[in-house]
Amino acid sequence: MFLHSFLQVFTVFLALQLVDAASISSLECGACSLLVTHFELKIAAVDPNKKIEVGSFRVSPTGEQKGLKEIGYARSETHLTEIIEHVCDEAKNYKLVMNTNTGKSVYVHKDVSQHLDGDESAKMRSRLQNACNDFIDANEDELLHFLKSAHEKPVKEFCHKTIGVCSSVDVADLPPVPITLADIPEDEL
Repeated sequence: MFLHSFLQVFTVFLALQLVDAASISSLECGACSLLVTHFELKIAAVDPNKKIEVGSFRVSPTGEQKGLKEIGYARSETHLTEIIEHVCDEAKNYKLVMNTNTGKSVYVHKDVSQHLDGDESAKMRSRLQNACNDFIDANEDELLHFLKSAHEKPVKEFCHKTIGVCSSVDVADLPPVPITLADIPEDEL
């Protein structure tokens, strides 16, 4: 009898834990989202006309350099490698908010989610930063390869479709920023 009651209580407790865990994106998904978002912002900030030479820098006996080509700097391996050095420091600008469209908590840059309350604690940010570093250790090659070309919805394409650390709910759009009368210019009222 006691064992039966214990198993029932334990089962209910376990179910509640699973429901709670399912309502918050994983740290790995948050780290992936942080990385892809930050990389894309840094790439977009580069002058699209800026180029870099890549290829073999060997000089032939006749003094010629063959095999060099010019590519865009923004998505070059050189630029991506420079970004990766400090990208996880960006966790200090993130918070865990409830996406009211899906009912799931997700890690989002605090500027994007100003209108949403969330966890901005040092503990949460430290856990996200550690997850970010772990994610890079495990997925650096795949991430850099993915970022060498542009994508329409990069977080959804990489974090959900390519490596599968986020569910489709994790990468769903946040609700739009509410507009108040104060946001509308007087001449448009």
